[in-house]
Amino acid sequence: MSASAVRAGALVVLLLAFASADAAAQSVGESAPPVGTQAIERVIVDLEAHAFDRVLPFDVPFFVTGIAPEGTQSLEVQYAVVPKSGDTSSLRWMPLEPARWQPVGASTADQRFLVLLQPLEAGHSYRVRFAFRNERAVNTITADGRTGQKNYVSVDAGVLYAGDISTGALYVGSNIYFRPINKAAPLSTVSSIGRRLAVTVGLTISSIADENNKTRSDLFWNQSLVLGGGYRITSSVRGGGGALLFRQSDPNPLVTRKTSAVTWYVSFSFDLDLLRGFAG
Repeated sequence: MSASAVRAGALVVLLLAFASADAAAQSVGESAPPVGTQAIERVIVDLEAHAFDRVLPFDVPFFVTGIAPEGTQSLEVQYAVVPKSGDTSSLRWMPLEPARWQPVGASTADQRFLVLLQPLEAGHSYRVRFAFRNERAVNTITADGRTGQKNYVSVDAGVLYAGDISTGALYVGSNIYFRPINKAAPLSTVSSIGRRLAVTVGLTISSIADENNKTRSDLFWNQSLVLGGGYRITSSVRGGGGALLFRQSDPNPLVTRKTSAVTWYVSFSFDLDLLRGFAG
């Protein structure tokens, strides 16, 4: 067995061990009570400006806080998606049962309210409606915000196995999602193909050339090109596959020039944020 094959095998075993640890940690996190977990984000609303202090979170619940008008006895909060046309004449307010806040007594000046909103979807503009009720009337105020709009790009490092040339290699790759991704949102609670599937573009960081570059060599310098797709198995672990581009010798011994060639590969990788965590 060649040294490169032994090295690739050892890496696969190591990565599988990391995957088991990650999956176990995720399982514990999903089954344990929400004590000591990541803090729920708080978004501040400026009711006078009818705006929020940041882009709204998506795929996770979040708190909205602001200063209630003096004398408020209760607050109901709903939201609606604003269509791309900007027409707000027939908005559909959600949820049917509004989120509520109720102070012990009528609110005092500068008293803050705190309301938990359920997850919003990415890539939308929203209008949030605040209905403040006092002993005489209901004062309704709206604020406009939006969730993340940009496609998400992550960076992975892992190992691949190129089938037709029976060799393994380390690689790093960028994964391009065609929608925003919130890494804080567990796949088990908000799962979709769009959140799991990405296009992968990367480079090998270990050579796939054979001895003395006899039959094949890297595409350039000591790297070959990785093109394919990846699927998130957990929030930080990904399986993938696609095409590996390299250079190979012509079967005709009279032709000494190597030409571009391609083979299929399968891969297993980790989000670099996770690898930094293992490194401490």
